[in-house]
Amino acid sequence: MIQFEQEVCDFLAIPSIPKKKWDGQSSFRDGVAVTNLAQDRKAYAICTFDADVDKEPRIKKIFAFETFFGIEDIFVVPAYMDTDVEHMDLDDASKEAADRLVQETNEIIAEETHEEPQEEKEENPFYFEEIHNIEEARAWLQSYNSNHGIKGRVPSDENTIKLRLLTIYTEQQQQQKKNNKKSKKHHG
Repeated sequence: MIQFEQEVCDFLAIPSIPKKKWDGQSSFRDGVAVTNLAQDRKAYAICTFDADVDKEPRIKKIFAFETFFGIEDIFVVPAYMDTDVEHMDLDDASKEAADRLVQETNEIIAEETHEEPQEEKEENPFYFEEIHNIEEARAWLQSYNSNHGIKGRVPSDENTIKLRLLTIYTEQQQQQKKNNKKSKKHHG
C-alpha cells in the first residue's frame, strides 16, 4: 500500500491519483511521485519537471516525515480540468466523480450569476468580460501568471487557453462564494 494518497488528492484537488505515467522527458507542472521509503514502504509526493531547467523531476511537497530514497514512478496531473469527462483517462468511478464536479461547478457559476446552469457561457467563450478575442486571452493569461507567480508559457492552443480561463473563472467564483458566506456570518 502506498501512503498519503488522500493527502495528495486533497492538496491537488483531484478525485484520484492520475493513471497517465510520465514519459520521462515532457515538462509538467504537477505530478504525483511514488517515492521509496525505508523498510520497503512507499509514499506519494507531489513533484514537477521543467525540461528547459531541470535535469530530473523535483519534489515540491512530501507528506512523509522521513527521508525518501528515490522516485519509483511519476503520474502526470493534467494541467487543466477537461470538462469533457468522456475523453479523460479515468476509470468509471472517477469519471462519475469528475462528472459530478463539472456539474457542481456549473451550478456554482449559475448561482453566482443567477442563470440556469450551462455547459459553457455562450455569450463569452473566454468567460471574463474584459476578454473579447484570443489575443486578449493570451495577454490576460500572461498577466495573470505573472501576478500569481506562475511560471511557464501561456498555452498556444485556443481550446487549452479557454480551459485554463474556465479553471481560473471557476476558482474565482468559488472563492467569491466562500467570501460571501464568511461575510454573511460576520454581519448576520
